[in-house]
Amino acid sequence: MATPTSPITWDLDYDAAQFIPLPPAAELADRPETARTWIDAVLGHYESAAALTDGDRQGLTVTAEALLAMVEPFVTRLWFAPPGVYSDVLVSIVVTDLAGETAREIVEGATTSPGATAADGIAIETDAHGSGILIRRTDGVQPEDGRALLVAQWDLLLENGDVLIAVNAMGTTLPVFARLEEELLRLVEGIRLPDRVGA
Repeated sequence: MATPTSPITWDLDYDAAQFIPLPPAAELADRPETARTWIDAVLGHYESAAALTDGDRQGLTVTAEALLAMVEPFVTRLWFAPPGVYSDVLVSIVVTDLAGETAREIVEGATTSPGATAADGIAIETDAHGSGILIRRTDGVQPEDGRALLVAQWDLLLENGDVLIAVNAMGTTLPVFARLEEELLRLVEGIRLPDRVGA
C-alpha cells in the first residue's frame, strides 16, 4: 500500500477488545523502548482472555516483532487480535486525497494484483463513508524456510466526497478472516473525517 505524501488528518474509533494499534513510526524511532513496551501490552491483551504458555508467549512475540517491522508514517495499522484466538492479521488504513497520486497507486495496486479477479470484488455500502468495493484474494507464497503458506489479502476501497479510504487486511491465519468480516465495517464506520470532506 502506498504511503501518502500529504496525509489528511482523521481520527479512528475502534474496538480495543478486537484490535491492537501499532505504535506510530515516529515514536518507535525516537523511543526504542516503545517496541518492548508494546509487545508487553500485546501479551497482556492475550493473557486477559486465557493463560499463555511459554510457547504462546514466544510465538506472539515473534509475530509482534514482525508486525512492528511493517510500521511506516501516515499509515494506521492495527493487529486484529480477537480474545483467545491467535492471529497474525494486520489491518492497514490510509485516508488520502482522492485526486492525488497516492490514491491512484492504491487503487491500481488493489485492482491489478495477479491474485485479484472481477469475481473477487464485492460492492460495499456504508452509512458514514459512501460506497465502494471489497476485493478478496488468497495467494500462495514460499518463505525462505520452504514451507508453503497461503496469505489472504483484502482491500476495501471507499470514496467519501474528495477522500479515498483504503483498508487493507493481510495475514496467514485464514480462519480469523471470518471473524474480521464481522468487524471490518464497524471499524470503517469508526473513521472520523474532517468537515471539509465532500465540500
